[in-house]
Amino acid sequence: MKLRTCPSCGSANIKLYMGGQLGIQYKCETCGYIGALIIEQDVEKKFLRGRKK
Repeated sequence: MKLRTCPSCGSANIKLYMGGQLGIQYKCETCGYIGALIIEQDVEKKFLRGRKK
């Protein structure tokens, strides 16, 4: 599972804003950031890595 977070505030409250010929844009509902760049993190790998230590 991938967790998408805002590059500006780190919130996971990201929604698809628009898409089409220009590409996909996301909007952060927390800070209002709009852009194509978001941070995706693999949740299972982080969870498993934390349990092994």
